[in-house]
Amino acid sequence: MAHAKSVQFHQAPTFSLKPLLTVKNFFAILASAFVEAKAMEYKSRKTSGNW
Repeated sequence: MAHAKSVQFHQAPTFSLKPLLTVKNFFAILASAFVEAKAMEYKSRKTSGNW
């Protein structure tokens, strides 16, 4: 019984950081796209004049 617990303990720390990095990169891309869209919106408002 003790051996089974030790094997289970050795299998537990197989946690990878790759999914977290993927999520971080996704949010970074999303944030940069949002900033770019805001800049384009401001630019188009500035040039379109008052309707």
